[in-house]
Amino acid sequence: MPAAFIYDSEEHMRYLEELITDYHIGGLCFFHSRQSAAANKADQKANDFEHENELQLLQEKIEHFQSISKTPLLISIDAEWGLSMRVRNLKLLPYAAALGTLKDLTDIEQTGYICGRECAEIGIHMNFAPVVDVNSNPNNPVIGFRAFGNDPDRISLQAEAFMNGMRAAGVMPCLKHFPGHGDTDLDSHHHLPLIQKSIAEFEASDWIPYRKLINENTEAVMIAHLLAPSIDQENPSSLSQQNIALLKSRLGFNGTVFSDALNMKALKINNTKTNAQLCLEAYEAGCDFLCFAEDIPEAINLISKCNEELVNSRYQKVQGLKEQYSVLEQHKELRTYNIDDYHTQIASKLIALIHGASNWNAALNATYRLDYFGDVPEFFEEKLNKAQKLDHTSEKNILCITPPQLRPADHFGFDKTEIEELNKRIAQKPYCIVIFGNPYFIHQLENSKDITVLCTFLAQREYQIACANYFIQPRALGKFNF
Repeated sequence: MPAAFIYDSEEHMRYLEELITDYHIGGLCFFHSRQSAAANKADQKANDFEHENELQLLQEKIEHFQSISKTPLLISIDAEWGLSMRVRNLKLLPYAAALGTLKDLTDIEQTGYICGRECAEIGIHMNFAPVVDVNSNPNNPVIGFRAFGNDPDRISLQAEAFMNGMRAAGVMPCLKHFPGHGDTDLDSHHHLPLIQKSIAEFEASDWIPYRKLINENTEAVMIAHLLAPSIDQENPSSLSQQNIALLKSRLGFNGTVFSDALNMKALKINNTKTNAQLCLEAYEAGCDFLCFAEDIPEAINLISKCNEELVNSRYQKVQGLKEQYSVLEQHKELRTYNIDDYHTQIASKLIALIHGASNWNAALNATYRLDYFGDVPEFFEEKLNKAQKLDHTSEKNILCITPPQLRPADHFGFDKTEIEELNKRIAQKPYCIVIFGNPYFIHQLENSKDITVLCTFLAQREYQIACANYFIQPRALGKFNF
């Protein structure tokens, strides 16, 4: 399953066409561009690409590739928080950490449905979501906000709701990243993380969601690039027969196995193997689909020399998954929904307290003074102003922080000097801080002990207005647990 891009070179387009017509590949995985392919760079969509309607361009490419394929291609995408993760000018859906604060599972199921509808309407069959990693390391550089939380039993219920929503829309989900990426301190896009856990420790935490959801007939699981010596002392998990054998024998999974992207540096560090050899090893380890496979003609040549029975069984797995999709598509629900109404409703439920409580409280008759770090949340300011809640002499200070990006790398898009200046400001004045973005930004704050920090998770209009409504009409807030 090679990568395809909304913005692609003519040379790579011809290469994909050749793979489809001459080598009969089973599917494609779409990304915005090479610069933003990795999940940890999904919000770095290069500005040198411009098209008035990227969604239309994506759909046209899908239709083109399907039209030249002898057998239908399985079209996939990594869109954990909706197509906005890969397509510009679309509204972001709440990511998993935000959904993890919701008490009503029907809200999560509806989010999964909308995510699935976005995909289904342009011809995408599988979304590589949800993430079921148990985020037990709050300093995890690559999972964090992409995980529902750190309670494996709760994650199981939330992921199931999200999956059911996607299935209702006619799109297949895929659990990830087995054997568990939640307790890593390295990003596998750049390094090979080492996890020193026993099998019993995996069983007691990371594997609880898999066991529960596999029992509910999960279609697909994606394998991470990790080194877990208790499972395999030599091979990364995506190249490990022992790892995938455990998934099947110990957890009872008999669905389709996807590798994580084989171009990730976790597999390249201290490794002289060719791209084709990595494909072969992942295939022999038990991966049915090889994501972001490269040097495919040579990889096919190597794989063709494998045991014929093995190759035939894998082919049947691939065909079986496509048949599962056909059944799902035939029974999909066509619910009516209004995306603006959805965001308005969900935004009011997502404002969360992430630090502090008693030392700073919104009050019904209070007025506030606003300070800013990052982009000004204009709708938040406008709503408070209309409600006559702003007073530049007020002693109740709200510091609005709007990080430029969701991902934590590179200080969430701020430079180091800016973060240092932010911490100086906080030390000089008592604030209630509102983070219009990723709650894990709080780890950038050096002295957060005596301050109250709220989070809206997203900075879109509906989320700013919902936050303003809290200061206009205060109420009890839920707590986000890291």
